[in-house]
Formats: sequence, C-alpha cells, structure tokens
Amino acid sequence: MIESSIIIKNAIYLALSDTKARYRKSVIGPLWLTLANLIGILGLGLVWGSLMQENLSEFVPQLAVGLVCWNLISGVLLDASNVFVRQSSMIRNIAIPCWFFSMRGFAKHIINLFHNLLIMLGIAIYYKLKISSGIVFLPLGLLLLILNLYWIYHGIALFGARFRDVELMMASFVPFLFFVSPVLFRVEKIVGLGWFFALNPLTYMIDSVRMPYLGLSINLKVYAILTLTLIVGGGLTYCLNKSIGKKLVYWV
Repeated sequence: MIESSIIIKNAIYLALSDTKARYRKSVIGPLWLTLANLIGILGLGLVWGSLMQENLSEFVPQLAVGLVCWNLISGVLLDASNVFVRQSSMIRNIAIPCWFFSMRGFAKHIINLFHNLLIMLGIAIYYKLKISSGIVFLPLGLLLLILNLYWIYHGIALFGARFRDVELMMASFVPFLFFVSPVLFRVEKIVGLGWFFALNPLTYMIDSVRMPYLGLSINLKVYAILTLTLIVGGGLTYCLNKSIGKKLVYWV
C-alpha cells in the first residue's frame, strides 16, 4: 500500500513536471490551452446559439460543461493507445508496475481538466447560474468521470501496446463519438432518441457533471450507472492488467 502511494505520487509529480516543461518559457503556461478552449466555447456558443435561436444564457453554460468534459474524454481516448509505446525505453530498463506509466499520462489530462474548470466557473459567474442543493453532486460527478476514464485509459493502453492498429482505430472512432454524445445539446431535447443515447456511456459521464452545474434536477440513475460501470470495468481492467501486464516489456 505504501509502495503504491509512492508510485502514484511520483507519477503525478512527473506529470506536473511534463506540463511545466511544455510551457516553461510561456507567459501564462497551461492557461493557453484553457484560453483556446474558452475562445472555442464562446465562438461556437454565439454562432451555434444564434443559428439554433437558443437563449445564450442557457445554451453557453450547457455548451461549456459539455465541451470541457469532451476535451477530457477525447484527449484520454486519443492519447491512451500510445502511452506505453512512448515510454518503451523506460519499461524495458526499469522494473516499475505498468500502471505507473498510464497514471503519469492520465494525470496530464486531469491537470488540463482543472485548468478548464476555470472556464466553467467564469461562465457560471458571468451568466449568474443559480446554485441549487444538487451542486453537492458536482464533485461526485467529476470523481466518477475521472475514475471511469482511468480504467478506460489503462485498458486501451494495454491493447494499444499489443496491437498498433488501436491508435488508428481510436483516431477514426472518436469523431463519431462526438456526434452521438450530448456535447452540444441535452438528451431531453432530442425527441424520440432517448433510448439511443441511453446506450452511450459517455452520456452518463457528461450528465453527471452537467446536471449539478446547471442546477437541473438530479437523476440518481446516472450516478448509479457510473458506479456500476466503474466496478465492472475497473474489475475487468484489473484482471486484464494482472494477466498481460507482465508481457508489456515484450510488446514495446
């Protein structure tokens, strides 16, 4: 247990170091990425909202939380398949549990997420979003989102080390996920297709953060499904890691 906590701390420390190194001579550092996301949200919100004749005070916050979650999800899915390949020299020469490398890569996306949460805070203040009692579910939603994405990240990383086609497959598949996930809209506004979005696990990931952020009524079913997904998916990934994790050195 102590060894695992040390490994986690080292992985997070290295992720922070990687982030600092990337923006070492930059004036505002990782906030450039946040600024780019903010410009994209405002531009898309104003244009798309005007075309769809949406109320911007409702549409922009809805869009902001959707895109912040999507940036995390898409970044994780696109990066995962190559994480062990990038660290191949270290994997071959140092005896470290393979999840250390996935934890290091995943932590960089969480650091970006925390920067992007500033966008959600700023938009909430600007549009004077009402704070309801359901806001207490926001940390829970973020936690379930992060934990579920980690087992997905680690699982894809294992398959990506064994099968190099996984990287190309994810690059082709992620854009499709964008259009079948409630990033730009809320599911309840799509008449007759609720069953379709109910089959998409990303729907629950986004809604777990969107509902408390917008002050909507909390659907406990969303959190129950994400908890079940975490238990089942996390368990399967753990078994996969135990069975093939030691073979990683031969694949990279």
